[in-house]
Amino acid sequence: MRLPAAVLILFQAACTSVLWNGGVYDADRAIETNTAVRTESDRIVAMTLVPQSAQNPLSGSLMMLGGRYWYAVRPPVSYSLAQTLQAGLSQPYRIVAPYSGLPRRSLPVRITDQNHFYSSFCLDYTLSGSLKSREEAVLQSLGFQQQQRSSEYRKCFAAAGTVYRSPPEGGAYTAFVQAVPAELSFQEKKTNVRRNKLVRNVLFTPVALAADTISGILMMPVLLLGDLF
Repeated sequence: MRLPAAVLILFQAACTSVLWNGGVYDADRAIETNTAVRTESDRIVAMTLVPQSAQNPLSGSLMMLGGRYWYAVRPPVSYSLAQTLQAGLSQPYRIVAPYSGLPRRSLPVRITDQNHFYSSFCLDYTLSGSLKSREEAVLQSLGFQQQQRSSEYRKCFAAAGTVYRSPPEGGAYTAFVQAVPAELSFQEKKTNVRRNKLVRNVLFTPVALAADTISGILMMPVLLLGDLF
C-alpha cells in the first residue's frame, strides 16, 4: 500500500504545486529567490595571534587587521599560518590558486553569511641568493612542498573564521612589510515578488485545491483495484 498511497498524495497536490511553482517554466513563478554575488576590496596590513585563554572567545585565533574588516582565523589553522607569515624570509610570498597554481593578485575571501568567511589559497616561494640553503630548511620546517622546479616551494591553506566590522580585543598587532590585498565576495539572497502573478495564484488556489481533491477521489478506486491484483 505504500506506493499507491504515495501516488495518491502526488495527485492530490499536483495542481496546487504546479500553480505555485511556476508551471512548466520556472520563470512563471510568483515568488523568486536568487543568489547574487557582491564584491569588495580590502587590504590586510597587520596580524596578531591571540593568546590562549579560557575567558577569551578568540583564544588561539589569528587576527588579521584589514582596512575595512577584521578577520579572526579559527585556531586549527591559525598557528600554522602565523608561523608562515612570520618566517622572516628575504622574499615575499606569492598568492596562487590551489591545484592550478595560477597567480592571484589578491587573497580570495568568501563571506558566507555576513559574519563568517572562508578562504582557500596557496603561498609560493622561490629560493634565490646566498640564503638559499637556510631558507630551504625554514620552508621545509614550515611544511612547504617542493615543486617541479627545485627552487620553488608551495604551501596551501583552507582558512575559516569570523568577520568583524569593529576591532575586537586582540592584543598588539604586528604590521606587515607589505599589505596583502584581499578580494571579498558576499553571497546575498534576493527575493522578487511579482504582484500580478501572486494575485493570480491567490485567486486560482481554491480551484487548484478542488481539482486536487477531485483527482484524488477519482484515483482512489483505481489504486484500490490495482492493489487487489
